[in-house]
Amino acid sequence: MVRPTVFLLMCLGFCLPGGVQAQDGNPAPSSRTVPDPRVAQLEAVLNRVQLEQQAIYQQFQMTQELRRSLIQEGGPMQAGPTITGGLKDHPPPSYDDQVKLQRERQARIERYGHDLDSLHARYAELAERRQALLDQLIELVQPPQP
Repeated sequence: MVRPTVFLLMCLGFCLPGGVQAQDGNPAPSSRTVPDPRVAQLEAVLNRVQLEQQAIYQQFQMTQELRRSLIQEGGPMQAGPTITGGLKDHPPPSYDDQVKLQRERQARIERYGHDLDSLHARYAELAERRQALLDQLIELVQPPQP
């Protein structure tokens, strides 16, 4: 699979003068200038931003799934099988323990919600930065207008 940046540069390379060999098979005139080092630098930064954005997205998905499973669980978390009655080995869960488990579960759901909000905000920041880098890269690669 071709990365979007590489694809973009390949497409823009065909627009540049001297970027493609002439029809007779001879290489284009060597009047091309040395590539701008800023292009390589921007590509490296863009790659890092895209990798971070991908990691944030994966973390968002995992956190979302954890939150969703807690919400679907519904009732308080059980430490083990619930057996009614007063058996010596399995006493019924105490009300206080059940309330504590429910509060802890609710706190985790809320924490996951806050984490999702911050991950979404970070992803949006990275998307804006990525777009700015792409715009800069396009400006550097585009031929000057006559």
